[in-house]
Amino acid sequence: MRQVVVIHYHEIGLKKGNRDFFEKRLQENVSRALRGVAEVPVRRLPGRLIAPLPEGVALDAVRERLRKVFGIAFFAFGAETPNDLDTLQQTAWDIVRPLSYETFCVRVKRAEKRYPMTSNEVERAVGAFLVEKTQKKVNLTAPEVTCSIEIMSDRALIYAEKIPGPGGLPVGTSGRVVSLLSGGIDSPVAAYKLMRRGARVVFAHFHGAPFTDRSSQHTVRDLVKALTPYQYRSRLYLVPFGAIQGVIVAQTLSSLRVVLYRRMMMRIAEEIARRERAEALVTGESLGQVASQTLTNLAIIDAAATLPVFRPLIGEDKDTIVKLAQAIGTFDISTVPFEDCCPLFMPVHPETRASLADVQAAEARLDVAALVQQAVENVAVEEVEWP
Repeated sequence: MRQVVVIHYHEIGLKKGNRDFFEKRLQENVSRALRGVAEVPVRRLPGRLIAPLPEGVALDAVRERLRKVFGIAFFAFGAETPNDLDTLQQTAWDIVRPLSYETFCVRVKRAEKRYPMTSNEVERAVGAFLVEKTQKKVNLTAPEVTCSIEIMSDRALIYAEKIPGPGGLPVGTSGRVVSLLSGGIDSPVAAYKLMRRGARVVFAHFHGAPFTDRSSQHTVRDLVKALTPYQYRSRLYLVPFGAIQGVIVAQTLSSLRVVLYRRMMMRIAEEIARRERAEALVTGESLGQVASQTLTNLAIIDAAATLPVFRPLIGEDKDTIVKLAQAIGTFDISTVPFEDCCPLFMPVHPETRASLADVQAAEARLDVAALVQQAVENVAVEEVEWP
């Protein structure tokens, strides 16, 4: 018997002709996630991955690593054994023995159809053995413990506790995006949701220097560190935006400042995206949450970009966003006070239904291309890797 972790996926199995590509990337990501904890060969089997675990490995560490690997539906610690009935029975007993339960069932899948027993016959034989050993009751509809047995041509996999994975698609299968990261609650959650769909995220943070301190930069560094375990390596662009805001304030109507700020951010983020060969921009905006996030204003902001702008939180309320931020470990970081560029020079009455003609007339007073170039030339770039 050899201790293993069995990793199952769901959505990848629907990919048909592209399935091999997704499986390989998931295999690579699992190997990367286990680096430094269990550096073992991860093998692909039909419909699953399997990784042998060295003796004495810290299972809690493996569990925490795999819970962050997108593409995993569930995983389980179990055993790889010969597939003869005596061994199946004894191994099943070894696996369920430490568990606390009153009812159980045995579920068998046969990848090897030439196996001399049917799935039902193996279930009954192993189940009877466990009843004798444990004196527990069989419950086929709502068991407290399910002992799963997967029979292959020359071996079997046996496990009992399924640990949920994060689902989604493996990071690196859906291209690259640039996410505008403010440091607040919403934008890290938006970035997480794109990672979960397989995109690799590059971060861009617009800070208010020289009119604000560096606290927002410290916050986004911590946020990127918290998010990087989901994609293993990240790049953060720190964009000085305060001077650009000063130019906008000096030369345009106060009511249009918020929309003008956002349009300028989109242009700068798009230049970063070109540098990164990214194919879309991502923001944490939610419809109606603040003045700039009305349908009218969002349409005008988008008109400044040529790349698609994704807003994965557009229909979410704040409570839902906060719960996800807490689940992924970014909420506490985002709620530490910091000086942000967004409230800098904020008008008393921002326009909620701006006119594109008015916005374009205001931008005609600015040297937009020069301001974008100024920002891009003065960005600082930082790299984060995990583990």
